[in-house]
Order: sequence, then C-alpha cells, then structure tokens
Amino acid sequence: MVKEYVNEIYHYMRELELETLPDPNYMSRQNELTWKMRGVLVDWIVEVHCKFRLLPETLFLAINLMDRFLTKRTVALIKFQLVGVTALFLASKYEEVICPSVSNFLYMTDGGYDNEEILKAETYMLEMLNWDLRYPNPLNFLRRVSKADHYDIQSRTFAKYFMEISVVDYRLISTVPSLLAAASIWLSRKLLKRGKWDSNLVHYSGYSQKEILPTAQLMLDYILRSGCKSSGMGLEPNFIGIIGYEGGNEHNNLFKKYATRKFFRVSELVREWAIDLYTFETPTGWEWDKLEEWNEQ
Repeated sequence: MVKEYVNEIYHYMRELELETLPDPNYMSRQNELTWKMRGVLVDWIVEVHCKFRLLPETLFLAINLMDRFLTKRTVALIKFQLVGVTALFLASKYEEVICPSVSNFLYMTDGGYDNEEILKAETYMLEMLNWDLRYPNPLNFLRRVSKADHYDIQSRTFAKYFMEISVVDYRLISTVPSLLAAASIWLSRKLLKRGKWDSNLVHYSGYSQKEILPTAQLMLDYILRSGCKSSGMGLEPNFIGIIGYEGGNEHNNLFKKYATRKFFRVSELVREWAIDLYTFETPTGWEWDKLEEWNEQ
C-alpha cells in the first residue's frame, strides 16, 4: 500500500468488503444445486488454478464472482461448471499479467462447452454483476496484519492455507475478508507458538481475539473433519454441534497444493496439529479461561 494513503485505502477496503459479500443463503434458491456440489466445483477450480499457476488473488476473486453470480441467478446443474470456469476466466483477466486463453480453459472442462458458450457466459456474468469486479481479497488484509507479525514468512504461509479454506467451506461465505485474514494469522500464530494476540496485532488486524474466535473455530472445524476422516478417526456425535455443515470433505486439491515443498507442507502439519489438538481438547472446549493456557502450548 502507498504509505501516504494507507489509512484511506484500508478504510475503503473495509467498506468495499461489505458491498461485495455474496448472500450466504443463496443455495436455498437453487433448484438443482447443493453445497456439496459447490464444494466439488470449487475443488476443481483450485486444481485448474494450480495447473495454470495463477496468482492467489485470482482464486479468491473467482470464487467471490461465482458466489455473487449465484446470489442473483438460479443455475441449472448442467451449466454449473460453466459458471465456475467463467468466473475463473474473468478473474484471470482482472488479476493476471498474462491470462490463459479461452481454449486453455475449455480444455480443462474436457469438451463440456465450446468457445461461444464461455464468451456468452462471460458477458452475461458481467451484466449480472453490473460490470463490478472489485473485491478486497483477504491477501490485502493479510499483508497489513503481517506488519505486526514482523512479516514472518512461516506465519504468512500457514495463514494463506487457513484463508483458502474459506474458498472451499461455504460456511465462511458470509465472513468478510479482513476477518478471514485476522483469523488465519491468529491460528498460524497459535500453531507456531508465536505468543499472545497483543494490542499491535489488534490494531493492524482490526479485530480482538474474542471477535476472531468464531471464525477460527470454523476453520479448525473444517480441518478436523477432513483430517479425522482421512486418518480413520471417528467424529464425536457432539463434534462442533452448533456448527452445521453439509459440504462434504472432498477437497483434496487444496490439501495437495499446500502439501508440497513450495508451501512447506503446511497442510500436513496443520492436519497433524488439529488432530492432536482434538485428542486432548475439542474445539468446543475453547473456553476463555483456558486461552491463556493454550497460548503457552
């Protein structure tokens, strides 16, 4: 951010993030779609995004555009993948210096659509969004709060993984990007034992620990569900009982992406940490009088 205007830019992004939130209940108006189907589509988008080596900003924008479009329009199942690939195509045009061609994207759909269909879908999506592609993605806020974290590369990498959980877990659709960034760096600092959430972190993130906790619980809940499933652990009947989830855990591409050496294999480390955490204390046991003890672990 430009130093002279950093506060104005930050306040603008905080206003814009409210304007660009999708309706978290849009699936109730979709006749042929479910949250689980969305999860499968998003996982495919993550795979395409990785294969094209696109910027992380492109992924966040693509999912935001897709959800905002689905907020306004009912979509048939046969056109659902077209919505996803069109959103990624638009986001690539907006964020990338060199955008993959239409033919590249069509190849990834395995011949499901043709060139004319994606170009028509592109125009239609832009019209539905009023040609407004603005979106203050979580990375913008992570860069700001990283100043209070001394730009620690390890914390940032873990935080990026936590943030991308918001892409696949529909329960985080209604969470503003600034809070996603704050919860992500909070969890990464917990995992790495970086100390307390002090006043400096509160200032640069804009959130207190108490405000962060519900979002952090959802992120940890997602990791525990997928981690326990893959490790053969059975979930307790009351496991995060207050948090409904219907999305399934078939999001292997996100896990595989962050299991590479490039990302320090953070998804594997996070999964191990989350499962270990669950074995001695369930997330619903995050009582405030125990947080100080947890900080020291």
